[in-house]
Amino acid sequence: MSVFSDPVGEANRQVSQFRVQPLKVLHEIFESQADRYPQATAVIFGHQQLTYAGLEGTANRLARYLRARGIRRGSVVAMFLPRSLDCYVALLGILKAGAAYVPIDHECPADRAAYILKNSGAELLITTANQALRITEFDGEVFRMDADWGALAPESGERLSSAETGIKPHDPCYIIYTSGSTGHPKGVIVEHRNAWQLVRAEAEIYGARPEDRVYQGASLAFDLSVEEIWIAFQSGATLVAATPEMMRAGPDLSRMLASNGVTILSCVPTLLAMLDDDVPSLRLLILGGESCPGELVNRWARTGLRILNTYGPTETTVIATYAELSPGSPVTIGHAVPGYRIYLLDEKLKPVPSGQVGEICIGGAGVARGYVGLPEQTRARFVPDPFALADEPDARIYRSGDLGRMNAAGNLEFMGRADTQVKLRGFRIELDEIESVLVQADSGILAAACTIWHDQTADADQLVGYVVPRNGTRPDEEHLRAYLRNHLPHY
Repeated sequence: MSVFSDPVGEANRQVSQFRVQPLKVLHEIFESQADRYPQATAVIFGHQQLTYAGLEGTANRLARYLRARGIRRGSVVAMFLPRSLDCYVALLGILKAGAAYVPIDHECPADRAAYILKNSGAELLITTANQALRITEFDGEVFRMDADWGALAPESGERLSSAETGIKPHDPCYIIYTSGSTGHPKGVIVEHRNAWQLVRAEAEIYGARPEDRVYQGASLAFDLSVEEIWIAFQSGATLVAATPEMMRAGPDLSRMLASNGVTILSCVPTLLAMLDDDVPSLRLLILGGESCPGELVNRWARTGLRILNTYGPTETTVIATYAELSPGSPVTIGHAVPGYRIYLLDEKLKPVPSGQVGEICIGGAGVARGYVGLPEQTRARFVPDPFALADEPDARIYRSGDLGRMNAAGNLEFMGRADTQVKLRGFRIELDEIESVLVQADSGILAAACTIWHDQTADADQLVGYVVPRNGTRPDEEHLRAYLRNHLPHY
């Protein structure tokens, strides 16, 4: 990693670089490991498991089935699946067919799922028989992984070639929906080149090995899952997929991680703080998604365990910076990930003086294409990189809205937000979205406001909504709660 001074703002431009390689598409990473370690275990889900060869062959059959249904390069295929081995078959099958996948959390309200299907332009939905009953407003084809499984039997398990699919590094890889300020989520389009570069960079940072076991606890609808899945698939390691019991385990998750031999855990600090016991098998702990308290690092630090802190919005492909953490040292978000650029800029996109707070603007390999169907928001957030080199005429930076400051040691410190977006238990939330839904819930509501409130008794942050009635009549609180449950994700 190198930190370059620029003539305007010293040390407020971080550049991290690594050896340039020809761009590839994401699923080729998995395919190379399937060729190298065919009999190695790719995924474990409770008592079920798939080898790399088994997952490869089944995903190839699904890809060919999708191609027979008209799915091609540039198509969009949605996934609305409960946690299972099928999730990874579907994800790889969609990519191998040449399409981009759109993951929808299986607990997502039906109205929200319908909006994502329509907004993303999904042509086909992969789901289960039970989940399909919740979708009533989708005109595309539906493939149920349980009821329609037999339809894959006639398909060949042979891999489709790049010549057959025609897929390119600049094609969409996935679309993940984040909280939006208008009352609807907004979809971030991440290209294959973005995801491929991230996986390559994380291979260099994390150093995962074939013998590792990587916990996959995040919903596929959140980009943390991209990191978890591809840490394993890049290295030929085993992915330990969270079962419903593991998701509900609370403090007992430590025991379950240990019994599964998990060596790599990527999670939010809130989850880590909930665990009472050490996980002796753990050798790499990756934190991110929210601020990390120093006392948490002190509690978990031990010989043989490497702890990293990461930072990055969905719009820059999972993470953009990382820092090595050690007990007693300040917690920062560190340096730019290899292939990324970090600037601290003012409102006019000029570097702030050294040591001053500026907006964290991110350039380089991870900058996504933009938002689905939101050209104005895309132009406002994804802007030309004023510091790009001459051979990068189309380079852009993402204006994160996060504030940061470079400390004396050259490490980036996170200083909060410049707007109303918040992070709660690792989830990114636009308070404007909740306020908008509250106003829509009842015609008798004149205005609404939402904020974060710290419950001293529980020592936890909570979302609190406030409403102003039009005529002084108290709103029906149960009606409001029911409406929110039906239109917003569970968190």
